[in-house]
Amino acid sequence: MSDGTPKHPLPRLIEPRRFAHQGAVLRGVVPVAELHRLAEIGLAVDAVQAELSFSLDEQRERIVSGQLQADLSLQCQRCLELMPVNLKCEINLALVRDEESARQLPGNYDPWIVAEEQADLYVLLEEEILLNLPYVVYHDSPCGSLVHSQVEVAEEVVSDKPNPFQVLKQLKETITK
Repeated sequence: MSDGTPKHPLPRLIEPRRFAHQGAVLRGVVPVAELHRLAEIGLAVDAVQAELSFSLDEQRERIVSGQLQADLSLQCQRCLELMPVNLKCEINLALVRDEESARQLPGNYDPWIVAEEQADLYVLLEEEILLNLPYVVYHDSPCGSLVHSQVEVAEEVVSDKPNPFQVLKQLKETITK
């Protein structure tokens, strides 16, 4: 997706079959307030941009291909603080009307089941974000608050407990004298 992606909102309801026959291209952003499922699970979304191309392939399958980019704030699994994550995913879907048609698709396409003439584009993009979330998120470098707390705990442990080898050290000193 180019940096020149327009900042205008993508339409919510589209006619993907008509778009495929017309060879339509959609570029724009998804209003974050419209991503209700992501908000329900507590996912902080800063921005979502998409560039989608609708077309027919060699077998006359109606396809949607493109890219999705989402700026998210996810919880670091080490320090439990929020950290920015730039999620980028490729979209390669074929439009089908039902599950049976989805099973007959070539392996290089994922199905997008659209039974009606219109489809909710925001739901599709939300699902793509959910499917592409990383399993585990953590800072690349050691987390600041975690490093400080580990040092403090280590200092407390050293100062609170007597060294069990101190007795051996004293015994060795008495033997060598």
